[in-house]
Amino acid sequence: MTTSASDASRLLDLLWERYASEVPYARTFVALSGGRFRNDHVAFRTLARPEGGIALFSRVFERFGWRPAGTYTFPDAHLSAIYLSHPEGLPRVFLSELKSEELSPRARELLAALPVDPPPPEGVEALAAWFTAPPPPDEAVLLELEKETQYGAWLLAFGRKVNHFTGAVDDVEAWQRSMREAGVPMKTDIEGAPGTSLRQTATHAAPLPLTLRGGGTRAWPYAYFEIAQRSGGFDGFLGPQARALFDMTKRG
Repeated sequence: MTTSASDASRLLDLLWERYASEVPYARTFVALSGGRFRNDHVAFRTLARPEGGIALFSRVFERFGWRPAGTYTFPDAHLSAIYLSHPEGLPRVFLSELKSEELSPRARELLAALPVDPPPPEGVEALAAWFTAPPPPDEAVLLELEKETQYGAWLLAFGRKVNHFTGAVDDVEAWQRSMREAGVPMKTDIEGAPGTSLRQTATHAAPLPLTLRGGGTRAWPYAYFEIAQRSGGFDGFLGPQARALFDMTKRG
């Protein structure tokens, strides 16, 4: 399949439209930006397994010209990650995966409820629709898994959906104040001291009503909107900062 930068941009636009419709904090940022903003990166979460995980998602974006540019590990959370950059300056793609083989046997059993990812389709519109939630999870399974890995519980709830988009800014502290003044719940800290090559903060995760297996719904933290300030031409990510942002989807 031959793709172009316009196809890549169209894919990101379709993913953004769905994400922004469900994350009001992202819409607030756009409004405060005067209707437009620079997207630093988009992130996805995955489960490491045969024919899935980072390897599968990376191939999807490599179709459109993105190329792997950095790797990271987060041993305490049983995660690994990569990011991909695009030669035509499109936003970075950050992919992480949960290494279930490092979890307890019970957690692995619970994660088995997550359906295997089907092959990604070819067309841009069809591919955008592929980034979707799994069938409704069992509430008891979700709550039990959350005790060991909130990342794993997030996967059961939201599967291949976008985890977050990121606004690129010149002054992360000023934007943190502006978002708070607009009534958006924000992360208390800014990750990265002044002068650091990458400084990041984020909104709280917007909750979504999650349909449950057997009927009923419950609110669950879905996605946050991240804000990032880069300096010195730095293109990658800083592991400890990324690790702190994974926790933004914790409940309560």
